[in-house]
Amino acid sequence: MSPTLPIGGFTYSQGIEQAIENNWISDIDTAQQWLENQLFFGLVYTDLPILIRLYESVSIGDKDQAQEWSNFLLACRETRELRQEEINRGRALTKVIESLESSAVSGWGKITNTNHLSGYALISNVWQIPIDELLLGYSWSWLENQVSAIVKIIPLGQTEGQQLLNQLLKEIPEVISKSKAVSVEDIGMTQPAFAIASSLHETQYTRIFRS
Repeated sequence: MSPTLPIGGFTYSQGIEQAIENNWISDIDTAQQWLENQLFFGLVYTDLPILIRLYESVSIGDKDQAQEWSNFLLACRETRELRQEEINRGRALTKVIESLESSAVSGWGKITNTNHLSGYALISNVWQIPIDELLLGYSWSWLENQVSAIVKIIPLGQTEGQQLLNQLLKEIPEVISKSKAVSVEDIGMTQPAFAIASSLHETQYTRIFRS
C-alpha cells in the first residue's frame, strides 16, 4: 500500500496542484479542509464502497459483477486525467501482481488492467487479507500520498506535514465505518471543486504532477 509501490501513485496529486494554484489550498488549515472533504465524500461514497464490492466479487469468483463495478468506478472518475490515472495505475499494479503471484491474474487481467482498486481486491483475496485491513491500508496510502503532494507544492514544512497527517489519520476509522454503511444507491458522489481542479490541471501552465 505504500505510495512508493511502483504503480506511479506518487506522480498524481488528484487536482491538489491546481487547487493550490487557485489559492483554494494555501496553508495547513485549508489543506486539512480539502482532504477532509475528499475523505468524507470521495472515499466514503466512492472508493471504499466500490473496493468492498470488488473484494466481494473476487471472493466469490464473479467476474461479471467485478467488471460492472470496475466500469462504475471509471464512470465516477469525472475527468480525463482521473480516468487515465485509474487505468495507468491498474495496468501497473497488474504487472506487479503478476511478478509476485504469476497465476493470480489469470482470468482477471481484463478487469485489473482498467483500475487499481480491482487489483488490490484481487491480491488481497489471494493473500487472505481481511477487508477491514484492506480498507485501512488503502485509506492510509491515499492520505499519505495526498499529504506528500501538499507538502511539496505549498510547500509545508515536514513537521507541519506530519501534523496534518496525524490529525487526519484519526478520522480514518470513522471514514471506513461510514463507507461500510453506504447503500448501493448512494455510491458515487460528485465533488464539483475536485472535478474542476482536475479539469483545469490538464492545461495548467507549470506543473510537476501528472494529475
